[in-house]
Amino acid sequence: MDGIDHLLNLIAIVKSEGFLAAFTEDADYGGQRSENTDLNEPLRSLRRSLEDSKLCMEALNSISTYLKKKIRHLQRRCVPFVLEHGIKIIPDEILAHIFESGHQMSEDSEFALRISHVSHRFRQVSLQAPLLWTRLSSRHSEDQIDAFISRSGKLDLEVALSDEDDADDTAAKLRSFLQLAGPHSDRWSGLLLAAEPVSPQMMEEARITSFPHLRYINQEFYDLPNLQWNTPLLSRFRGYCLDSPHSVTFLSQLTCMELSDEYYFDLTSFAHVLHRMSNLRNLSLQFHHCDGGARNPTVMPEQENPELHSFHLESLKVTLGHSVGFEFVESLYAILAYFTASLVDISLLTWGNIHPRHFLINSAFPYGSTVRLQIECVCTLPELLKGLLKNCKILRSVQFEKSNFNRITHGYIPPTWSDFPSFRHIRFHDCVMSDEKHVGAMARSFLTGEAETDFRSLEIISCHKISEEFLEDLQDELGERLIWSR
Repeated sequence: MDGIDHLLNLIAIVKSEGFLAAFTEDADYGGQRSENTDLNEPLRSLRRSLEDSKLCMEALNSISTYLKKKIRHLQRRCVPFVLEHGIKIIPDEILAHIFESGHQMSEDSEFALRISHVSHRFRQVSLQAPLLWTRLSSRHSEDQIDAFISRSGKLDLEVALSDEDDADDTAAKLRSFLQLAGPHSDRWSGLLLAAEPVSPQMMEEARITSFPHLRYINQEFYDLPNLQWNTPLLSRFRGYCLDSPHSVTFLSQLTCMELSDEYYFDLTSFAHVLHRMSNLRNLSLQFHHCDGGARNPTVMPEQENPELHSFHLESLKVTLGHSVGFEFVESLYAILAYFTASLVDISLLTWGNIHPRHFLINSAFPYGSTVRLQIECVCTLPELLKGLLKNCKILRSVQFEKSNFNRITHGYIPPTWSDFPSFRHIRFHDCVMSDEKHVGAMARSFLTGEAETDFRSLEIISCHKISEEFLEDLQDELGERLIWSR
């Protein structure tokens, strides 16, 4: 190959005389040269040296290309052996912790089964990690249920009662499962009810009604029957909205509840349910297609409504989706108006002719120190802010997530900041903003003038239609209280 001899001579000079000597103008790398008698010195020598250097570079580039290919190939070949070596030197105790972390990141028992089938060592380690075997399902075979119970030691169990394709199969599988897992009900810490009301009925028929370690229930069917269970540690409930506060005995002990419903919903019953939850700290609600009330509303005795904003929650999340009617929302907000929360999180994922302001202003709700909003349709920022601030005097921070705004940024922003002494922070994340001119006007209204001494920060994070250069210039003008990132 052209240049290889020249490159070898160059390397030899570097090795014997050093880099400085190898790269002088008169360094001779050898090899045959073309003589040009028309050139005089020093041009003739310089051209020879230049030719030698180019030949060396050509050879070096070829070697570099092949060497890079070899390096990439060797790296790919090394990866599985490096992983294998790394796994081999990990102590069994650390490997067990890794398996347990993987188990906690999943929701079923498949991780434990798959990891135990990788190798003999993985199986031995997994069998010595009881946490991996604490999830039982009525869909498992009897042998698998027995094996999981045996391997789980004395740890608490997460139990799932699920439907089969055939109703008769469901009943048979549930009875078989309850015979095996029922004697260990004192270890049940979580319960998934996904087999229609037949599952709790069978449990009561089998006298499986005492759950001293049960901490959460996840209900995936509509009609929850009257549950007279002993659940002293139960604190979390997730499911469809409860038809009657008298159907369950554990309402007063719940600290976290997630409810969802669609189409017809009994707000009267829901209000009675909430009023019995004296220890509630976190509430999440999802409603879709709720245009009116319940088809067959529960008849409830009249009760005195709690005082406005008298009950504190750590978090209150409300998600309204599809065609939720304004009358329904108005009634729902009236029920929720006795709550005040550290974080109120509202997602308006609705369609139709109802403007977002109808869901957010002229009401005693929402009421909290931090309000997070996700609004799917285009909205007017100043109008929303004015409504929120007017109705919520304790509001300190407003956070917009994935929301769309039009260009109206003046005329509604409150001119007298002394009327809103608590408001300190506003954040936009992944929002579709209006043009840069209007964003600049909005930022100046928050960070200059009367608001300059009180307002803490304006954040614009990963928002659309705003350039990095514009944000840099705006930050230079307004200071570090403007926080941004792309």
